[in-house]
Amino acid sequence: MTKLYSIDLKFWLTLGAFVFAALLAAGLMQLHHHTQKESLLSLSEATIRKDLSILNLTLHHHFAEDEYTEVQRTLSAFSQDQGYKYLALLNTQNDILYSSGSIQPPPSSKTNLRQGEVLELNAQTPADFSIHYTKEQYLFRAYVRYKKDVETQHTNTLPAIIYAEYSIEPHATRLLHYNHIKIAAILAVAPMLTVMVLYFTRLFIHRPVTQLMLLSEHVSRFDFSDKLETKGTGEFKRLADNLNNMARSLQNGWKQTQQAEAQAKRKHEILEGIFAALPDLFFVVDREGTILEYHCGQKSDLFVADNEFMGRTMQDVLPSQTARSFHRAIHAIDKPGQLTQIEYALPFDDGNRHFEARLSALPGSDYLVVAIRNITDKKRQEEIILHHAFYDTLTDLPNRFLVLDRLQQLIHDARRDKALVGVGFIDLDDFKKVNDSMGHEVGDKVLIHSAQRLKSALREKDTVARLGGDEFIILLGDLKTSADIHPIAAKLVKLFHAPFDIDGRAFNISLSLGIAIFPQDADTPNDLLRKADSAMYNAKQQGRNTYCLFTESMSNTLQRRLMLEESMQGALERGEFEVYYQPQLDLQARKVVGAEALLRWHSETLGPISPAEFIPLAEQTGFIIDLGKFVLNSAASTLQQIHTQFNTSLRLAVNLSPRQFNDPELLSHVEHLIAHCALQPGTLELEITEGLLLSGDSTIKATLNTLQKMGVLISMDDFGTGYSSLNYLRQYPFDVLKIDQSFIADMHTGSESAYLVKNIITMAHGMGLKVIAEGIEDHEQLNRLVEFNCNIGQGYLIGQPMPQAAFQDWLEHNFSRAENIMNKSLSIQDY
Repeated sequence: MTKLYSIDLKFWLTLGAFVFAALLAAGLMQLHHHTQKESLLSLSEATIRKDLSILNLTLHHHFAEDEYTEVQRTLSAFSQDQGYKYLALLNTQNDILYSSGSIQPPPSSKTNLRQGEVLELNAQTPADFSIHYTKEQYLFRAYVRYKKDVETQHTNTLPAIIYAEYSIEPHATRLLHYNHIKIAAILAVAPMLTVMVLYFTRLFIHRPVTQLMLLSEHVSRFDFSDKLETKGTGEFKRLADNLNNMARSLQNGWKQTQQAEAQAKRKHEILEGIFAALPDLFFVVDREGTILEYHCGQKSDLFVADNEFMGRTMQDVLPSQTARSFHRAIHAIDKPGQLTQIEYALPFDDGNRHFEARLSALPGSDYLVVAIRNITDKKRQEEIILHHAFYDTLTDLPNRFLVLDRLQQLIHDARRDKALVGVGFIDLDDFKKVNDSMGHEVGDKVLIHSAQRLKSALREKDTVARLGGDEFIILLGDLKTSADIHPIAAKLVKLFHAPFDIDGRAFNISLSLGIAIFPQDADTPNDLLRKADSAMYNAKQQGRNTYCLFTESMSNTLQRRLMLEESMQGALERGEFEVYYQPQLDLQARKVVGAEALLRWHSETLGPISPAEFIPLAEQTGFIIDLGKFVLNSAASTLQQIHTQFNTSLRLAVNLSPRQFNDPELLSHVEHLIAHCALQPGTLELEITEGLLLSGDSTIKATLNTLQKMGVLISMDDFGTGYSSLNYLRQYPFDVLKIDQSFIADMHTGSESAYLVKNIITMAHGMGLKVIAEGIEDHEQLNRLVEFNCNIGQGYLIGQPMPQAAFQDWLEHNFSRAENIMNKSLSIQDY
């Protein structure tokens, strides 16, 4: 804020005018006197230089003519005529040879003068010409080197220096007298100037200021009736106009203020009503955190009673940590409109409550408003959401995101401590069968019990996480050697030997465990998980219910799987997949009745790939849906071409995977193919496995019934390799039963297998089902199946899987030669 000071303008202007006139006169007189004095000194010094130069020349002449008497007269005459107080000639020893005060004897005639002899000056006259002025005596002293142009033996008789004293005292006295006269004249004029200045200031300053003061006094009393009329121009005119304008503005502002006060009162009443309806807390504090005003919408949220915090600071009424947060927030706000937000918790009898405080500076003041809201419920919801983001909702174990973060931290610590980290990948054996047969509720309980067992078997610093489904991850840190892992892994496998007791029923669930170790196997979380997964699959291949540590040979398997996944992308578009057809023969009627559609993959980069390798991978990745549609489309197109070429209807069997069967577009797609390709009823056969039926889902039967109504035959594939529940044959609408080739291969090695095959055929016939035997490779198998009244046979003895063109050629050569097939085992190689 700028500070102003006021004085008595009339008094100080009068005094100032007089002082100004006096100082101006004195200054002018002093300047004039000083100028005249300096001029006198300069003129006198110039005169001395000129006179002594003339004297030097005159004396030089007299000494050259040996006129020593004339030297003395010249000095006396020069002193009297030119007004010098004293003149003298000095030798090199500073002895006075001649002076204007007395006559000295002439020097000896024997003195020899030498032209150009250098004379030594005394210490006071180091130059050729030196003048010194003594202010107190008004006296000039001058020293002039006398120059000789002849040499003499009597050097002491010749002068070396001309010394002169010149007084300006008479001139200075006259100058001072003139100055006194001028001072008297100026002092006589100064009062007249002062009177003129006073008249001017009174007319043009005193009177306007007085009128302005009167107007300002009226305005200060909110009396706006007076108005100041000022003529002319200048600052007082502008000030008067500004005061008049200010009076008008104040008059208008006064009216507006009264209206604003009325509006503010109404708004205040409205705000009071709003505050009363809000549950928030509102405080007005200063920069030190002192509570000046408050409004409480929910008194139960007050940390202290309202009569205890008015006029006190935040530090007095809140816990120290919370008070420091408020202190930092208050000092972080440096301009109006800036918003700062903090969150804090306070202990109450019913537990901690969370609050959100928003601080903002009030415009035009040094105060702040603080709005506080109870966010306890919001915090709890956020904690729940955050927990769900990092923990599995079923088992409450860490999920994939959290376990990867923890694994990254374990790797960081292991690098620092030069320790090992074990990553275990667990898959529950045959869990899918339990989940499908007993329902998801029982399956979820199995997963919960499994999680509890895993947690109980590990150290507190270890981590158990659920990756999804029946897959779990374990993290083992602070390991010294890889041998430390074996006891832990064996303990986990053994722990699952005990059955689970769920709802009064015992369930035997084992696990397969794969382990990868940092840093010897991999050094990133994703690579460790991938290699542990590969080791787990290796444990599965070893018969399950065991554990396996990752080895480099598994890396090749893992690399192969990744290459297959990569190559599978876009393989359909590149035309790498092709449908092969293996003929099926009616063993009793001895004629070709159909074929099975089998998918083959000829990769551009990897070459031929076995279905046993890529079908499970496609099932896992979901690519089986697209592959299944491709096989169905190809089979339907082939059926249409065969019907056109041979004017007969053969049956083509297509395998459906569980994932493909659950595709919601399956029924509409089959219906479209039947209509588009004009397929005859009974020409399209769909094969499913027993595993699909284990879930007991009611939609399965409905889907099968719908397919059957479309004219599609339903076949149970690989009968005898699963649970082989006869109830499935009775419960679901099957048309065909397909005996697995493992039973056919064992028929000639033992009577038990042949007896089992015969009973399966008899049982199926009793249920009205046709039987297909696959894997027929020799005549002995073929003859036994004919003997057992098996309906249809399939195998390399009858025909190998072949592409569509080759299959149609095969049909053309063998369609009516089934007898030859039966007798000679004719196959595609025979033509």
